[in-house]
Amino acid sequence: MDASEFKQIFLPCHRRMYAAAWRLTGSSQEAEDLVQDAMLRLWTKRDGLQIPDNAEAFAVTTMRNLFYDQHRKQRLKENDEEPREHQLSTERDASVDLEQRQAVSLVQRAIDELPDKQRAIITMHDIDNLSYEEIQDQTGLNAVNIRVALSRARKSIRDRLQGL
Repeated sequence: MDASEFKQIFLPCHRRMYAAAWRLTGSSQEAEDLVQDAMLRLWTKRDGLQIPDNAEAFAVTTMRNLFYDQHRKQRLKENDEEPREHQLSTERDASVDLEQRQAVSLVQRAIDELPDKQRAIITMHDIDNLSYEEIQDQTGLNAVNIRVALSRARKSIRDRLQGL
């Protein structure tokens, strides 16, 4: 089929194709795109086509089949995704967990580099959650000295971490 035959046979079908496409899509823009895609399909297959008895019905059927193919492909893509209920739920992201472990490691190294008295006091208070009275019983220092040593230890750790 040459170009002039194609124009005579299929171009008059445009209105009917558009009406059917609009009913399928519900959108004028999508209907126009669908008609254009159907015309392109007909044009590319024109050499193998025989002149149909009812060109309008043939063109509308081609357009409908194209619409169904597009939506079938779209549904298949949606169904290819693994359902949420089959995915393992994680409360934390692995990268966040790694960052937290690295931060804990840095803090632990900074604590290890403190003088013995400050390291012991910050470990007892912030890690072991001992009260000032319990630390006082174990170290023999008074509450003021404990607070001063704790403050200095925290400041030293903060300064080291800010340097990183």
